[in-house]
Amino acid sequence: DRPILPEAEPTEPTGETLAPRLAAHERMLDLVDEKRYAEAVDAAQQVVRLTEEEFGPDSLELASPIDNLATVQMLNGDLVDAEGNYQRSIALIKRREGILSGRLINPYVGLGATYNRAGLHEQARESFAQALRVNHVNEGFYNEDQFKIRDGLTESYIGLQEYEDANFQQEIQVDIQKRKLGEDNPELAPGLYKLARWYERTGQVDLARAIYQSTQRMLRKSYGKDDAVLVDALEGIAGTYERQGLLAESARALKNALKILDSAEVPDHARRGDILVRLGDLYTGDAKTDTARAYYEDAWQELSVRDEDLEKRDDYFAQPARIAGVSYRAMRFGPGVSADSEDLRDGSLLLRFNVDDRGRARDIAVVESDPEGLIDSRMMNIVARSWFRPRMEDGQAVATEGILLRHDYRYRPSAKTITVSESAGEPLERPGDDGDDGDDMDDNGSDDKRRSGGRLERPE
Repeated sequence: DRPILPEAEPTEPTGETLAPRLAAHERMLDLVDEKRYAEAVDAAQQVVRLTEEEFGPDSLELASPIDNLATVQMLNGDLVDAEGNYQRSIALIKRREGILSGRLINPYVGLGATYNRAGLHEQARESFAQALRVNHVNEGFYNEDQFKIRDGLTESYIGLQEYEDANFQQEIQVDIQKRKLGEDNPELAPGLYKLARWYERTGQVDLARAIYQSTQRMLRKSYGKDDAVLVDALEGIAGTYERQGLLAESARALKNALKILDSAEVPDHARRGDILVRLGDLYTGDAKTDTARAYYEDAWQELSVRDEDLEKRDDYFAQPARIAGVSYRAMRFGPGVSADSEDLRDGSLLLRFNVDDRGRARDIAVVESDPEGLIDSRMMNIVARSWFRPRMEDGQAVATEGILLRHDYRYRPSAKTITVSESAGEPLERPGDDGDDGDDMDDNGSDDKRRSGGRLERPE
């Protein structure tokens, strides 16, 4: 979703800078949509300059453009500048409207998000707490506008490793919605799904499944057992079983979702294709490649019916996709190295391999290795034991040659080489269960270290 705050319009938009200012504002939004953040910063600065020329350096009309500038700076990674502009906006609003002005909520939320990005989670928590207090004064204790604030608080508590408090920030949002809508109102479903996804994200899989199942019962009571509205709940249930390695239970939930879609008067080809691919992936990860291939072929046909689904079909099948295996994250460091190790160097490995029409890696070879031989055998073994969704052409699985995999890691110069035998017997696990989707790892390997105190500083 677009993270830019809307620009406050002047009461009487008659100034000479109005047309160029609005043009710069629209250009800023377009650049953000295109993720061209550095250019968006320039456009946002122009909006601030033109607004200041028209209304003065202490005008309330400046608050929203300054917020926008800070947001774009945050997206561009200019966290120090973002912090300064959010604080400038807060100070301006306090001078003009007082410490309880509802306009303070947006810059407080932006400032909290900036601190979270910088790892300053205590400062982030305080910024979001200020935003929540102002929200309650202006909107009452049970308004839904506070949800984005509580989501920010959730991220702060995660950074501080205070997980019960993080849970509370998500759970209270559902409680507020229940207070407004009632316990069994089907309009609660989006909020319940959000809570379930939160539980999944934090590894509370049983709680997530309980939410999906209770939502399924509520929706079935309101709409009947064959309504397509149940598909989201069934897919959520399937995901929780898959995360726990309960593939048969996951497949059963997905097949029930397919039955519901099959009974619909108007076919939903895209949704059926998604579920068929998920079933194929389940069976691929379970080494049942013939069954998996049949689901992939059905998915290909389903996603070939409408032109608007062809891009999705190609996303699934234009190239092999790794479905199961030991996570590459296991080799983010060389032997004997941990996240807290010192005096590390950067290493890299480039592998070339083929994937056959059954989804297995073949002919794995080292193209480049620096340092040579340190983790080569280990990574080759990981790739060899992986399962891939094969590439498809004209509805049939085909082999793919010449796939390149680059893996970057950190190592200690004195480390020994890891051999294939040292990694034998490791269990398969599904890629991405730990939040990793490849090799773009944090150098220190730690996203949850507690950081507190201090302010943002400019790099030297």
